Amino acid sequence: MPAIASDNLASLIAAEVVTLPEAKQSSVLDYVMFIKHQVQSAENGDVEWERIIADPQPRPKLEAFMKEALAEGSKPLDLSKL
Repeated sequence: MPAIASDNLASLIAAEVVTLPEAKQSSVLDYVMFIKHQVQSAENGDVEWERIIADPQPRPKLEAFMKEALAEGSKPLDLSKL
């Protein structure tokens, strides 16, 4: 989102928030902080997964699982076995 749109949105939110009771204003801030944390966690999570995937250390359990899965072949999902 461009900075101008963000500033405009922030101004609109600020104008509306002051019309709410103080407890509700705090709730709005809490929610904004929650969303900010969720976004940062998602972004950092992607970075962490990229680091894990790029790590060259051997993963024998994963390799064994992949070989076993490939050896089984593919078959249609049998819903009665779930």
